Amino acid sequence: MNFPAAGYLSDYLGFWAIWLAIAGVTVYFFRRTRGRTGRLRLIAGNFLVFLSLLWTGVVAAETYLRYIYDATDSYALMLTNFSWFQRHVHFNSNGFRDDEFAVEKAPGTVRIACVGDSFTMGWGVRDPNDTFPGRIGIALEKRTPGRYDVRNYGVPGWTTGHELTLIDEIVKTSKIDQVILGYCLNDPDDLLPPNKWFNREAAPRITWMAPTRSFLVDRLWYHLKLANDPQVRGFFDWMKEAYDDPKIWGAQTDRFRHIANTCRRSGVRLTVVVFPLFGDWGDKYRFHTCHDRVVSAWKALGIESIDLRQAYAGIASSDLVVNRYDSHPNDRAHEIASKVILDRMFGAR
Repeated sequence: MNFPAAGYLSDYLGFWAIWLAIAGVTVYFFRRTRGRTGRLRLIAGNFLVFLSLLWTGVVAAETYLRYIYDATDSYALMLTNFSWFQRHVHFNSNGFRDDEFAVEKAPGTVRIACVGDSFTMGWGVRDPNDTFPGRIGIALEKRTPGRYDVRNYGVPGWTTGHELTLIDEIVKTSKIDQVILGYCLNDPDDLLPPNKWFNREAAPRITWMAPTRSFLVDRLWYHLKLANDPQVRGFFDWMKEAYDDPKIWGAQTDRFRHIANTCRRSGVRLTVVVFPLFGDWGDKYRFHTCHDRVVSAWKALGIESIDLRQAYAGIASSDLVVNRYDSHPNDRAHEIASKVILDRMFGAR
């Protein structure tokens, strides 16, 4: 959705225009009826006062959601999500959330590509240096300045199919030495039937007003309608199906094989980092079998994988996610992941 952070000013000013109109009518009414008594004046006066207070609350809520509240949601359904992105996410000329990529590579430099989806990109994490690619790059730079060039190639919404295509390209054109593939368990969702693949554009929207007009109405719509939409509520069950269906899982492992072969032929070290689905994280986590299948599949291809389940064991989901409406990993979760990756791949110091 292409609109300015905090929405269009004209829409916001409309709320104040209505407030001024209500306040003006209320003041006018009480001045015109000063000294009068009667039930009609009492009812009308109380109604106007109530309406004034109500719209004052509406304007306050609209102002807060537009200009103060600053957070994402898991599925990019609320307007506040788009405001957050426009305030905190800036892409380089290659289209990735990172500094400009240097074309030339100094002798002895190890160039590391962190490839993945929104987990890798840092959805909901304000500072890109707090993402696991950013933290790894900073830590390695402190150890041996100029030795490592760590890049963030994460893109929201990407699946293994997208990542496969990117890896094919960058190992040929970007002088990559290592690939860290950030694997999220929803990465095979494009292999699911269309009715079981979350499509934000197909989510029901408000029909009686332009969706960008009011942040308040948009948020109420999310809580009353979208949060209970089958596409949202069915997400975790569909992800399970992707791993339980032999045809879908077979197609996914074929993509694994393609990535492994691409890196092997190019002499690129490939390491796969498997993140849990934090929205389901806890004692009754439903995806242990999915983790095991992913790790086993990469192992069969001779590829090292880092399963982060143990690193997050015993930590509540609420302490690992961006906010109550967004189950992407927060700063703490990225920090934990970066420490495990540094330890396993580069030796902790």
